Amino acid sequence: MQNVLTVAGSDSLAGGGIQADLKTFEELDVFGLSVLTSIVNVTQTQFNQHNLSADLVTEQLKSVLTTISIDFIKTGLLGNSANLYATVEQLSDYRTKLVIDPVLSFKEANTTTNRDYVTSLKERLLPLGFLTTPNLAEACILSGVTSISSTTDVQQAAQKIQALGCPNVVIKCGSRFPGDTAYNYLLTESDAYWFDTPKLAVTTTDGAGCTFSAAITALLARDYSLVDAVQLATRFVYLGIQAGVPISSQLGSVWQGAYRQKEAHS
Repeated sequence: MQNVLTVAGSDSLAGGGIQADLKTFEELDVFGLSVLTSIVNVTQTQFNQHNLSADLVTEQLKSVLTTISIDFIKTGLLGNSANLYATVEQLSDYRTKLVIDPVLSFKEANTTTNRDYVTSLKERLLPLGFLTTPNLAEACILSGVTSISSTTDVQQAAQKIQALGCPNVVIKCGSRFPGDTAYNYLLTESDAYWFDTPKLAVTTTDGAGCTFSAAITALLARDYSLVDAVQLATRFVYLGIQAGVPISSQLGSVWQGAYRQKEAHS
């Protein structure tokens, strides 16, 4: 069995974050290891983020990377620049491929616009990556494109992000994109691909981005091609949203077990 590491934050509601990553890894038959960077507590009115120290992040990374062979690594919410620097330092010489979920934008809170953090992400972390998976808001921040409202905008943003040093980019257009279809756009070094699903009029979308990048990471570790991994991850998330767990009229979490259940009955 392949070993896959997630470096990410904790989500108290367990739809996203490190909880979503580990659940997704298990559902897709890889063994998940974890390094915690922050603790995020969400209520219907508050979004509270508490970052761990960079020393503690470093200690966790050394524990994992010096003890067990890792087949693929995913980064999610790193929390702050100090934790990003610590992660880069530990991963720079580690030869396993890296999937970067930039996590600059949350459904429950404002978009992160800390200039130092964004600059470090673009200049230090992205060049280490094999793939990055921004949503529309994150794609705007990373690419410098003011707004993304057409397929041409998506393509241009992906090209600008790719130019930062990460060879493969998949932009999650999601519910913010116009129309009745949810698109994922994958740009590789040699080609480009669109993946689509119908938009779902539900609130059970918390954790969709984390789950998507975690699913791709698990599938790549199992030797799926990048295109096949993105295609299957798209379906995995769609089913997870469709069968999600409502929390309130505004909140609801993706259920990572939906793909397994659907496949068992098909």
